[in-house]
Amino acid sequence: MQTLHIDIVSADRALYSGEASLVVVPLAEGEAGILPGHSPLFGKLKAGALRVTNAEGVEEGFYVSGGFVEVQPGQVTVLADSSERAADLDEARAAEAVRQAQEALEDRKAEIDYAHAQAELAEAIARLRAIRNLKVRLRHTAG
Repeated sequence: MQTLHIDIVSADRALYSGEASLVVVPLAEGEAGILPGHSPLFGKLKAGALRVTNAEGVEEGFYVSGGFVEVQPGQVTVLADSSERAADLDEARAAEAVRQAQEALEDRKAEIDYAHAQAELAEAIARLRAIRNLKVRLRHTAG
């Protein structure tokens, strides 16, 4: 089976490095699947679920909050603003972040930066969606 090498890094750490038979990334234009032999690509990531099917056929999930992906022959590099492994994601905490961001936007008395609050809400919603998507997907592939 052909594979490609993938590195997932963010400003604070290298999260993953290994061989993969498939990488699925959340691009600003939509989800993209990357297989060995994919043509070169440079794309902007949106917040969402990133999936890696390793050389053994096991799918691993990650959350990325944005960043960039570069595809070169035999190599995928993900430069994420921030990233987490699916196993480390907390659905209850993400749901609470969505609730708090919504409350901040609805509180007209508070002096807040609405653009910043809207960005926080959008990221919290993206994180919650990614958690739920990965939970269902990884449960399905494990069973």
